[in-house]
Amino acid sequence: MLKQTTLLAACTAVAALLGGCATQQPAPVIAGNSGMQDAPSSAVYNNPYGATPYNAAPAANDAPYVPPVQTAPVYTPPAYVPPPAPAVSGAYVPSYAPVDINAATHTVVRGDTVYNISKRYHISQDDFRAWNGMADNTLSIGQIVKVKPAGYAAPKTAAVESRPAAPVPVPTPVKPAAQPPVQSAPQPAAPVVENKAVPAPAPAPQSPAVSSSGTRTVAGIVWQRPTTGKVIADFGGGNKGVDIAGNAGQPVLAAADGKVVYAGSGLRGYGNLVIIQHNSSFLTAYGHNQKLLVGEGQQVKRGQQVALMGNTDASRTQLHFEVRQNGKPVNPNSYIAF
Repeated sequence: MLKQTTLLAACTAVAALLGGCATQQPAPVIAGNSGMQDAPSSAVYNNPYGATPYNAAPAANDAPYVPPVQTAPVYTPPAYVPPPAPAVSGAYVPSYAPVDINAATHTVVRGDTVYNISKRYHISQDDFRAWNGMADNTLSIGQIVKVKPAGYAAPKTAAVESRPAAPVPVPTPVKPAAQPPVQSAPQPAAPVVENKAVPAPAPAPQSPAVSSSGTRTVAGIVWQRPTTGKVIADFGGGNKGVDIAGNAGQPVLAAADGKVVYAGSGLRGYGNLVIIQHNSSFLTAYGHNQKLLVGEGQQVKRGQQVALMGNTDASRTQLHFEVRQNGKPVNPNSYIAF
């Protein structure tokens, strides 16, 4: 009972309070601006943090952004450094290969220069360069160059710088019949010569020493025979070497150490030809071969097989062998014991 009375009193108090609030008059409205100022016409935004107000209009001195001009750096090429000169393997060895003096063209081989080609063909260097349209002295191995002027024709009876034909055998003269001896008057006896010193005959010049192996050392080079067989045509009388008879396919050997400077068949009168340079002065030539076994630029040793004997550009199977000093043919018998 007590609880109900207390609850009723609380509800009555709350109702009285709400009724007093409802009868209260609202606050009067004061006319005028009461010191308030009109808002500016321009859009100015107050910064709530106390800083200077931000003006949305752009400043008069503001200019559009212009990026800086990018200037390309000036290119400076690196200093030129010439390449190192290639290493030279050995001294230059000129070519003194025999040539056909009446030929109109020449095939350049290793060691050929404008100077030694002109010298071998007996022409001037100026003419040689003019006939070939050369501005300098550059030549290439295998290049075909002119050694005669335009319109040149080789004479039909021109002598070719080669070996001569085999010598014609001379018939043995017939011995005349014996005649009776003619009686002649007796001759007086020769006077007796008293003991007087008779000068001894001058000693014959000594030939280069020949070793038991058949080699001979001349001009600082050890030489040997290039092949076996009989010498059928000796040096001299137009023959610039010696001709040695043999059989087809017989080995042809290098007469001394050296380097092959020519191997081919482009020289008329020699057939398949090998030329070996032994030093700056001496070379040897091996002609009329059946087959060549070495190539240009190859180093060979004395006694090494370089070809097979044959009869190319010859009337019979044989080896035509030459020794040349500074381009001139010399007698092989002075260097090799045949």
